[in-house]
Amino acid sequence: MELIKANRFCAKFTWIFSCAVLLFLVLTTNGFTETKLITRDDMRSSVEVFSQIHVKSFGQLLFDIQRYQLIVGARDYLFRLSLEGLKKMEEAHWPAAADNISTCLMKGKSEDECMNYIKVLVSHGEEIFVCGTNAFYPECSRREIQNLNSIKEWVKGEAKCPHSPHANSTALMTSQGDYYIASSIDFSEKDSVIFRGMGKQPVLRTIRFDPKWLSDAKFVASYEIDNFTYYFFREDAVEYINCGKVVYSRIARVCKNDQGGQFQLKDKFTTFLKARLNCSVPGNYPFYFNEIQSVYYIEREEIFYATFTTPINSIYGTAICAYNMTSILSSFSGDFKYQKNPTSAWERQSSPHKHFQCEGNKSTEHFLDSERYQLMNKAVQPMTSHPILKLELERFSHIVVDTVPTKNHDSVHVMFVASVEGIIQKLVVIPETKETCLIEQIKLFPEGSQDKIKVLKLLKDTNSLYIGTEESVLRILVHRCERMHTKNECLSAMDPYCGWNEFKMACTSAPHRNPLSPYWHQEETACPRTDTPVDGGWSPWGQWFECSQVGRLASGDRCLCQRRLCNSPSTANGGRECEGTSIHVSNCTRNGQWTEWSSWSSCSQTCGLALKTRRRVCGNPAPAYGGKICIGTEKEEIYCTSNPPCPASSLNPIHGHWSEWSTWEQCSANCGGGIQVRRRRCNSPPPQNGGRECSGCNQDYKFCNLHNCPEVKKATPWTPYLRLNQTRDGYYEQRLKFVCKANVPDESMLRIGHVRKEERFCKEGSRSCQDSGSFSSVDGGWGSWTPWSPCSASCGGGVQYRERVCDSPRPTGGGTDCPGPSRVDHACNMESCHDLEGWEPWSAWSLCDDDQEQSRKRKCKIPLTPTTHCVGPTKEIRMCIPSQLGMASQTNAGSQDDGVYAAHVIGAFITGLLIGIIVSGIGLYIYVKRKRGGNGGRQSRVATKLIPVKPNTYVDGSDWKNNFSTNLSQKIPLREATIKRNGSIRTQLQSENF
Repeated sequence: MELIKANRFCAKFTWIFSCAVLLFLVLTTNGFTETKLITRDDMRSSVEVFSQIHVKSFGQLLFDIQRYQLIVGARDYLFRLSLEGLKKMEEAHWPAAADNISTCLMKGKSEDECMNYIKVLVSHGEEIFVCGTNAFYPECSRREIQNLNSIKEWVKGEAKCPHSPHANSTALMTSQGDYYIASSIDFSEKDSVIFRGMGKQPVLRTIRFDPKWLSDAKFVASYEIDNFTYYFFREDAVEYINCGKVVYSRIARVCKNDQGGQFQLKDKFTTFLKARLNCSVPGNYPFYFNEIQSVYYIEREEIFYATFTTPINSIYGTAICAYNMTSILSSFSGDFKYQKNPTSAWERQSSPHKHFQCEGNKSTEHFLDSERYQLMNKAVQPMTSHPILKLELERFSHIVVDTVPTKNHDSVHVMFVASVEGIIQKLVVIPETKETCLIEQIKLFPEGSQDKIKVLKLLKDTNSLYIGTEESVLRILVHRCERMHTKNECLSAMDPYCGWNEFKMACTSAPHRNPLSPYWHQEETACPRTDTPVDGGWSPWGQWFECSQVGRLASGDRCLCQRRLCNSPSTANGGRECEGTSIHVSNCTRNGQWTEWSSWSSCSQTCGLALKTRRRVCGNPAPAYGGKICIGTEKEEIYCTSNPPCPASSLNPIHGHWSEWSTWEQCSANCGGGIQVRRRRCNSPPPQNGGRECSGCNQDYKFCNLHNCPEVKKATPWTPYLRLNQTRDGYYEQRLKFVCKANVPDESMLRIGHVRKEERFCKEGSRSCQDSGSFSSVDGGWGSWTPWSPCSASCGGGVQYRERVCDSPRPTGGGTDCPGPSRVDHACNMESCHDLEGWEPWSAWSLCDDDQEQSRKRKCKIPLTPTTHCVGPTKEIRMCIPSQLGMASQTNAGSQDDGVYAAHVIGAFITGLLIGIIVSGIGLYIYVKRKRGGNGGRQSRVATKLIPVKPNTYVDGSDWKNNFSTNLSQKIPLREATIKRNGSIRTQLQSENF
């Protein structure tokens, strides 16, 4: 009985659907007839484009506002782009594995399908999680969000990414780090699933191949809202299956804390519910737009905007409906729709909802209800009784919605809706009436383009739309206020983004994003006024194209033309037409023509054989833009027949002069000393008419590459084996190899180095010999390094070296030589010898000679050193003036010289002697007292032995008398010594008393 009722219902529904199609044609005649089209050429200066050769399918976009960057997923590539300008900051190449491509092709897929299409791109914290189809063998990875090539982890893609690049899928990463994906997850795209994994929660999924849960679902979008994750999709309507096949739009949800069942529904969701989304034209026979295509969620207002279309095999039609969370929650808290068995009708069923509200403990009855009920009886109804927009012969594929504050409203909803043809419509929803008005249409692609929109996203921070297409990524602004030139035109456009700025006297967006600015004017939000006169405006000049010349004098050759249109905006309602020309013509082909011949020139000489010429130029006109050149010669010559013969001439002799020297030729040797040659010729001019030859040589030589040659090492082949000595069991054989080395440029100059020996033992009467290396082969080993040699110079840079010998042990038999160098050099005494550092001390002043003068001398420490190391004279001379000795001493004592003088030395010596006597007395007293009192007769183990030394500084009296100088700034030469200290233990060495 129930089956008969269902069949009758199906027949009735078929009749209703036929009527509804006719009704649809009538009801959708309220679409937009007035178009305000903006082409790609109109936006040439404002649109930003990113593309890369051989890269296709820019299908995933992810905003990273914190770092002001855009992550893009394309075929075989990941990109990081700047949010403004779309400048490439980084790229990561991620092709499919070669083995996977081969397997994919063997399974019948096309070469284009067997690539790595990025299908999942989500972020969490400082990293992104990205998945690709990888030639129908999905693969995922975790990467740093600021370094896409830094891969933290590879993850298998099964149940985390679709296999096919054509699959409809959606993925999200919750705030807790749980990953959800809704997609088909098998090769044949039959297993549609909602899957959770990789987080702290257990791995769960929907029941496989159960149409009551999911029936060939095509997922559109997913959102995390409060305790649930919501999914929007379209699927085969299982409740309508008895009447045929139809697709319904759905919204489903699961609890984020769903733990799954223990026995029943093990590893399955227990809180899964779904409901139908209703978007229809009401009436006695409603017309339904059943197939959802795109969803956008306004989080602050908890409103969903969704686009719907008619079936693909039906008349093209599209609609937009809006839903709020109240309607959605009302449906999920209502009754269920239940079918007892496959042949029975679907019925309304009441049951408790507590376990579907993300609460804790669940009983067995709750798990039974989860298996029994998945579909809600009540559909989710839109906010308005009619769709807020419905159009015929169009199909909307993507939608985003911006909330714009205006002069009169806190929030006006502006929708950007993309069609499958690549046209984006900008629509405004009037807040009071919910009427939808068209502001403008944007034709995204140039004429003839086959590009398609794959993803459309809105970013309010930049007031921009970001569009991923098959060929590129585009960024366009949400408004084009500058296109309106007058106040009346600006205010009549009713664009919520635009208003008249009294300061700039221009149509602009709200200054500093503040629509309440007193000098920024905006009308009450309404649909654009269509009766306002609109003056025409030129579009930007188009691309250059070839065109033909026309007219009576046209040659039929080609020109370049450029065109613009009076459509930015178009003239309307009596407005002024555009002024100026609509086309530019340039670069027309022009063939060259000759000018008239010039007059004949005079003869080239006044006697004998001579010529005269005349010329013409190919410039009347000159050939241009691919035109033909002139045919013929530009110069003519004839002989002068009237010239008398020339008399015999006596030529003056011309002496030869040398040309400039050539550059130096390559050195004849690379090292060890060679010769370079340069040459000149006697040809500037050469000697003529008996002139003299050039004096001097035509070649010049100089030495070059005087540095030593590197050591060349070469070994001779082994000599034949020679028998050495005979033993009872056999005999020994030996062969030699000579190693030669030398610092020479040519191997022929090598000298003999050491000899390597190799021995073997041969048994008597046997052809096999045992290599002695197996029992007596010893590799060479280095001996100890010798001490470093003295430095070759005391200052100004010298060299020290040390050596070692390969004798610990020496290489014997087949042993190898010691590795490494046998000598090591290093620099020493690198301090400079400037000024006094390079001199030896001055000699003593000589006695006064007959001229009453004294002298002294000094020598440079480094012989043959550059003069910069020893600066100053080698000899000094002074006058002998004994009468001024006392005065000079007083002058020196009063000067500010920091030198040491004789009076100072004598005073220091006497003071030191007194202090030494006092300290010795005190020490002797303490020693005697301790020996008699506390030590019990034992001697102290600490005893200081004083060693007499010379005074610290002194000057001989004779030197004092003889070394007086009239140069008062000179220091009196002193001899320095040190006070030696001696003690039995280190404590005394560190004492302040020594």
